[in-house]
Amino acid sequence: MNKKKEILLKIAQLLFTEFGVAEVSLRQIAAEAGISHSNLIYHFPSKNDIIIALHHQLMEKAIGLNKQVQAASHPLQGLYHSTKIGFTILYEYRFLMIDLPHILRDNKILHNTFLDLEKLRADMYLIEIQKATDQNLMRQELYQGEYTGLIERIKIFSDAWIASSAIYDSPENNNVIEKYIKLFMGFFYPYLTDMGRSVFDEVYFQ
Repeated sequence: MNKKKEILLKIAQLLFTEFGVAEVSLRQIAAEAGISHSNLIYHFPSKNDIIIALHHQLMEKAIGLNKQVQAASHPLQGLYHSTKIGFTILYEYRFLMIDLPHILRDNKILHNTFLDLEKLRADMYLIEIQKATDQNLMRQELYQGEYTGLIERIKIFSDAWIASSAIYDSPENNNVIEKYIKLFMGFFYPYLTDMGRSVFDEVYFQ
């Protein structure tokens, strides 16, 4: 992607974050960038094209994170650090998560891409859970599909925590991401072995 497009995307991202996707027009983005409306639509014919490009940036970062997680030798420590990075990335693109139902309803292509990203995320957690059970850090399933259900709850939390933060947390709070990382990691505690809880305490309370 050329430098001009990258600048336009960054401006759009900042405007979407401050005002919401529905309240930002192409003309507003063009004005903020100091270019004409026609110049903007030469690069991005519609607002949806901008949103797709920003989501593509997010997905590329998520894929890179997935590779890092798979390379980590310790699943619980890897999970904590990958969650910290992942939540930081999501917060950078938080307008996508806050306006997610509206964005996906209006954009079928992006909806399908988002589902692909979710599958990538679910597969990552399955791999890490398997690593943790193999190393006796997490117990075996008590019933078939127990960990699939855990991943489903993780998905719901991951999709909703930024919207929750927008309601309950002050934008000036510098500890927002850390707060939700701690809440997220708590999902895993009931499934840990004694060894896993010892490791968890070292990671969680560091």
